Amino acid sequence: MMRGMRIGARGTRAAVAVSVVLLAGVLGWAEGPAQVVLPTPEGSWSIPGNYAGRRPAAGGTVEIRGVGVLSFDPAAVRTTRPDLFAPGHFSVFDVVVHLAERGEIALAYRWDEGTATHVILSLNGLPGWWYDARYPGGEFERPAVRMDHFPVRDGMAIRLYLEAPERLAAIERSFRDEVVRRAANAGRVVVPEVTIRGPRWTLVAHDVVVEPSGVRGDVFQPGLVTALDVLLALGRDGRISSLTLAWHDRLDNADPVDSFMVHALRAAEGEAPFAEGCMLVHQTGSAGLEGFLAPHGHGSSHVHLTADLEALVSPEHVRWTWLCP
Repeated sequence: MMRGMRIGARGTRAAVAVSVVLLAGVLGWAEGPAQVVLPTPEGSWSIPGNYAGRRPAAGGTVEIRGVGVLSFDPAAVRTTRPDLFAPGHFSVFDVVVHLAERGEIALAYRWDEGTATHVILSLNGLPGWWYDARYPGGEFERPAVRMDHFPVRDGMAIRLYLEAPERLAAIERSFRDEVVRRAANAGRVVVPEVTIRGPRWTLVAHDVVVEPSGVRGDVFQPGLVTALDVLLALGRDGRISSLTLAWHDRLDNADPVDSFMVHALRAAEGEAPFAEGCMLVHQTGSAGLEGFLAPHGHGSSHVHLTADLEALVSPEHVRWTWLCP
């Protein structure tokens, strides 16, 4: 089922019902992050405590190729995904809709049930748009994450451009496969393959059932599964024996960060060693996307989207590896 929407310059938004992928670290984190070691002394793999990031409050910019650089005030942006985001938080897509409501651009879009996301049909009369995003201290990375999933932070820069048709088609196929996979598993998130690659060892787990932990209830609505929940599922299944995370308000010149990052992990099989002084980075996706991800030193297309802020539908794989000094 699809629901459509069109916003023209000086237009207004009609009523519409709406429904409903990598940790990559930056070395040189701030001193004194709050550490969490799992399991807890009671044997729980739930992250204790109440961690909350800052809501977007400072202005950001959107560069639209052929239009220019537009600014936005986070206080004026409302989410099109109240099923996904907690009050005060919103996505890159919501910023684009906000610009159309302000009359800065002409936008036509629809909700596509088959991909479980909003799809831009045209912007200023042209089809084929995709986006890039950069958090403070990060880089533009050409993500393959649903535009209405990508959370906005203070100081964020957003770029919209006309994407190659073959790349857009690959992203759409990946999204459709995720929806089919989740339906085949009765609405549960089951990841066919999870890989953790260490310097001298590799752990591979198949058909991992992932449950929501609610660790980022400050940003997301209850019941949403994140990429970090994949590691917690491996712990509950006994595939890893311990996990050390740290909450970072900032990382060097990246501020705010307000996220958990993984600093140490011990695999249950063979008691693989901790990777002290490193950071675990990850990628979600599918085999069909591998030729369409931007190459860079971290081996991921989502360098500054942390695992606890990547909402999952049902990816084909989640791959983790260590980033070390």
